[in-house]
Amino acid sequence: MTELRLVEQQIAVMQPGKVHSPDGIVDCEVLSISRSGARVRPLGDLPELGRLYLAIRGFGQLECRLERTEADAADLVFTGDAQSLDAMFQDMLDRFGDAEGRRRYLRRSVLWPGSLKGDGAIVDCTILNMSLGGAKVALAEEHSFTGTVTLVGDRFEGLAATIVWKSGRVLGLQFKADTAQVADALGQVLPAIKESMLVGAAR
Repeated sequence: MTELRLVEQQIAVMQPGKVHSPDGIVDCEVLSISRSGARVRPLGDLPELGRLYLAIRGFGQLECRLERTEADAADLVFTGDAQSLDAMFQDMLDRFGDAEGRRRYLRRSVLWPGSLKGDGAIVDCTILNMSLGGAKVALAEEHSFTGTVTLVGDRFEGLAATIVWKSGRVLGLQFKADTAQVADALGQVLPAIKESMLVGAAR
């Protein structure tokens, strides 16, 4: 079961888009987007029920449903799988995100051995990628963690994190420490991450 609920990182988009439904196409302005959904300003009425597709130039169509309308805005919830939505969010961040957001969530593939601790359990994992903001890990075995977890690697001490999405045994983590602390913890083993922090501070 896909979960995308705990923590939201949003990007201001302010780009034209279209919402496709069986009833037709409604033009809209995409105000903001996150891994789990988007806020749009529709230029017509959106169907309250049924499957919708949000189209943004350069990103194809994102399957979604209408969650609620508020004044002249509408909130859409994406219904795709967690990994695809995570990849989409990264592409959006590269294109529309501000410099701080790009530094915070710049990812580096690492493929390091590690373990995830929480709820009194320790589960081995492979750390797929890391950033100043978090990491993506693949668990060696299925386990349902709750609350705060600690990611431990062979090359760094533990980093407390929150699980922001889950797809099978693959988890998306957001670190609880601020970016400077994460940069200090990872800077010696992953210089590109610390360099991104230093470049940001110099601007």
